[in-house]
Amino acid sequence: MGIKPCKKTYFEKKMIEFSDLISKNIQYKELISQTQNCASFLFSSPDEVLVTNFSYMFAKFLLCSSENKPCGLCENCKKVDLLSHSDLIIYPKNHKGILVEDIKNLIDNVYLSPVESDKKVFVLNNFSLATIQSQNKLLKILEEPPRNVYIILNVTNESKVLPTIFSRCKKIRLNKLSDDEIVLALKDKATDSVVDLATGDLTKALNFSKDTYFVETYKACLDTLKNMKDSKMVLNFSTRLVSKKGEIGTVLTILESFYRDMLLIRLGQESLVKNQNILLELKTISLDYDADAIDKIIKKLYEVKRAVDFNCNESYLIDNLLLYILEVKYLCKL
Repeated sequence: MGIKPCKKTYFEKKMIEFSDLISKNIQYKELISQTQNCASFLFSSPDEVLVTNFSYMFAKFLLCSSENKPCGLCENCKKVDLLSHSDLIIYPKNHKGILVEDIKNLIDNVYLSPVESDKKVFVLNNFSLATIQSQNKLLKILEEPPRNVYIILNVTNESKVLPTIFSRCKKIRLNKLSDDEIVLALKDKATDSVVDLATGDLTKALNFSKDTYFVETYKACLDTLKNMKDSKMVLNFSTRLVSKKGEIGTVLTILESFYRDMLLIRLGQESLVKNQNILLELKTISLDYDADAIDKIIKKLYEVKRAVDFNCNESYLIDNLLLYILEVKYLCKL
């Protein structure tokens, strides 16, 4: 092959598990019926697992040697499933983002003949992290790739990608998955709370389902809203919520889902509540707030999320958030 396959990430190893899910995806079906006269593709979704696996599944389609593509049975398909196909070249190589050296490597290899197939496929993962220099260097080859060469970019943040990149690719913005599709992907790990909070995001669903901390945090968040009565109790509840460093994002996601559901309850739209498994408890908790108060707390949660991005102290952020919630509840009773 001339290029050593890059080390597989967790998401790449999971590719074969989601083949059935993606093969039934409407956007995937439309894509494979429209591949003529196009060799450069850009798939976009904030869901990293989905967009990465979508890219690999399309590569599998391109490299399959059967008439019914992808068959999943030929040697080409089997090797793509293992990400060990000589004509499937994946970037970045052993670092986080796409660098100029990756694009130089791609250009050096793009004109070499395929080894095992009649095509070569280059996949550039999370191209959102590509440097501006590497994006510019890729432009010419995107516009005029050699015959039987396909270049697939996937991005999780479109704002980080140059407009000139978009203009040279067939762009597909992937839709969120349905709850049923999340259940199909997770199989026996698809609990109600995980599916509800994932909101169609396979990356979130996987992270929640494989993390025992999620279940504990879900219960801790609910217990906090049910039983935190005054400021003297804040420290105990705060300590429980941030017992695991670096997981404040999970806490905020869960709390946001609870308050969004309570807002729907206060507005008389219970059928839209995501956390249906705890509907009765949320209805009881929501009695302490009016709709305006809940809206204020949701906005506060957004502020805390932004503060997390600036590496503020997690315990401090949660302490202040819980005190704010108590203050809002108190004002509602006046």
